[in-house]
Amino acid sequence: MRRMIAMLFSTVLMLVFAAGCGNITGGEFTGKWVNSERSAETVEIKRNGESFIVTQSTPTTIAKIVNNDEKRTREYTAVLKDGVLTVNTGSEAKTISYVKDGDYLLFEEHKFIRQK
Repeated sequence: MRRMIAMLFSTVLMLVFAAGCGNITGGEFTGKWVNSERSAETVEIKRNGESFIVTQSTPTTIAKIVNNDEKRTREYTAVLKDGVLTVNTGSEAKTISYVKDGDYLLFEEHKFIRQK
C-alpha cells in the first residue's frame, strides 16, 4: 500500500511539473536591453499573459543636440511565434530575434545586449 501511494504521489508531482513547464516560453526575451552602439537607446520586454509588452526608449532629437537625458518612450505589444517576437507598432510589424550564443537581441537591425 505504501509503495502504491508513493508511486501515485510521484506521478502527480511529475504531472504538476510538466504542466508548469509547458507554458514557459520566451523567457529569454524578458529583461532590460541596451543598444550596443547607442547606450542611450534601451528596450525592456515584459511578459503580459500569453503576449509581451515591449517598451522602447530612444533619445529625442533635442536630447541628441543638447546632450540631455530626454527620451521618447513607446510601448508595443508583441507575440512570440517560432522563436521570434513580432512587435506590432501600428504601422508595421517588426521582429526581435534572440541570439543564444551571445545572449543578445537583434531588433531593427541593431544588437541589444542584456543590461546588468
